[in-house]
Amino acid sequence: MNQSLQNDRYLSFIGLNCDQRAERFIGNLRELMREPDRTDPFWTYLAAKLDGEKGPAHDELYHIHCHLNDIRDLLGRLDAPELIAELDVLETECC
Repeated sequence: MNQSLQNDRYLSFIGLNCDQRAERFIGNLRELMREPDRTDPFWTYLAAKLDGEKGPAHDELYHIHCHLNDIRDLLGRLDAPELIAELDVLETECC
C-alpha cells in the first residue's frame, strides 16, 4: 500500500499537472508568435479559439488535443524544436 504511484494517464492524471503544463505550453507558443516575423493563418484561427472569440470557450489542453497535428505542423514551419518536444510530452502524458 505504501508504494508510490507512477504517473500514468491510463490510471489517473494525478501528479501529471496537465492543465498547468498545457497553459505553460500555450504561453510559450503565444510568446513565439509575438515575434514580428511570425505570422500564420492557423495561429490566427487557434488564437481566436483559445481566446473564446470563435466557438465555445475551452481550456488550453482541450485545444491542444483537438488541434494536435495542426499545432505540430505549425511548430515545424516555425522551426521550434523545443516546443515540438514539449508538445510530444503533452500528447504522450496528457492527451
